[in-house]
Amino acid sequence: MEKKILESLLKRPGLQDQKSVLTDMIQDSINDMRTMLNYDDEEELPDGCIPTIKELVLVRYNQDGVEGISSESQSSGGSTTYMDALPDRVKRTVRKYRRLPG
Repeated sequence: MEKKILESLLKRPGLQDQKSVLTDMIQDSINDMRTMLNYDDEEELPDGCIPTIKELVLVRYNQDGVEGISSESQSSGGSTTYMDALPDRVKRTVRKYRRLPG
């Protein structure tokens, strides 16, 4: 699964030289997904989780270095707001595949 996700992400503009960073973020995102879905550490996640894991990686990548910033103003009149919650697509996947703790 990790290899498939990495190959897909490396096709995106600006990510071709980020293999080692992406590999680490993929593993972290897979671990987060396992935790959210109540899967064991070595248990294979459903293939339907792949797009969601890619999205989690991209969220991590885009927020890398800007953790803790909730908004930013620019002198040219622009502003930036950073997300602090999971995207709705991620939440839908979690609801679909989540196992009840037991």
